[in-house]
Amino acid sequence: MHEHGLAKELWPQLRQLADTHGYSRVRRIEMVVGMLHGVSADFLAHSFEHAFEGTNFQGAEVDITIVDPGEQYTPPGAEQPQTASGWELLITRFEGEE
Repeated sequence: MHEHGLAKELWPQLRQLADTHGYSRVRRIEMVVGMLHGVSADFLAHSFEHAFEGTNFQGAEVDITIVDPGEQYTPPGAEQPQTASGWELLITRFEGEE
């Protein structure tokens, strides 16, 4: 299952983001993932739910958008839409409580 592996690989970066922002509780994560990673948005969100159990991420809302190669999307802070390569892996929103 690619979703479990991807969630496991991203987990250290997500924890580091929470630490950097001083979040005692993470409430919401939004991501854009290219379809060439071969993952399902629902299964990836479910894999994160398992990874988050017993942590300050538990109960966080996870919203994942899968983009196809050639699809237009606008990353955070960008003035112009970009064309997806299919290999995107972006955290577009990260909310929590201090």
